[in-house]
Amino acid sequence: MRAAISLAGIGELTDVHRFWYRIYVEGMSRHLGDPLTDHQAEALTDPLVNAGNLFVARDHNGDIVATLMTTLAGDHDLGKYEGLYGIDQLSPTARARSSITTKLMVAEPWRCTRLPMLMARATYEHALSQGIERDYIDCNDHLVSFFKRLGYRPHLGRIVHRDYGAVNSMVLQLTDEAHLRKLRSPFLKSLQQHGTPYPDAAIDNLCERPAVNTQTNNEEQSHVAA
Repeated sequence: MRAAISLAGIGELTDVHRFWYRIYVEGMSRHLGDPLTDHQAEALTDPLVNAGNLFVARDHNGDIVATLMTTLAGDHDLGKYEGLYGIDQLSPTARARSSITTKLMVAEPWRCTRLPMLMARATYEHALSQGIERDYIDCNDHLVSFFKRLGYRPHLGRIVHRDYGAVNSMVLQLTDEAHLRKLRSPFLKSLQQHGTPYPDAAIDNLCERPAVNTQTNNEEQSHVAA
């Protein structure tokens, strides 16, 4: 199984919204009464999509099989995540160096492959290139170990997400090389190769990468995130 990872363009958003609908609404019975859900069009939107850096993975047929989005806190109002993650309490300097990561959605056949890790690594490298130092997420219990292996630590403990109920708040210090090395994080190599900042060509190469190997690796298995 192989998939190509790239930054999504505006023309891909219709496919993305329909993918989110299949995962969230049809697969997980979430967002059923959400005003962002269009049941007639079978689409689920997200106001952050216009501000975030949205990565998509497509299979050999061109179908979307995964998404992951990172939004820079310094540039945008993060809506419900402002208070949920404590972003609204950060100093202007800290906020400018922070991001949030959401919408890790993976189609079922790909959930126990390396694809979730590769998506996370793509967003990590992009965040490094933007000068981000801390990234905030929330996840369900079964994903805590996956994010810990990447390098995330508990942040605010259990928090209540208005759409998903009780979830786990976590934070990643992107440049904590000692911590990443201790965990043997797949992010370590990206950090060690990181320049300040990444040249634009490096970002372009990442986005234009024709395909990534998504064969199953037992040490890097994951499942769909909330």
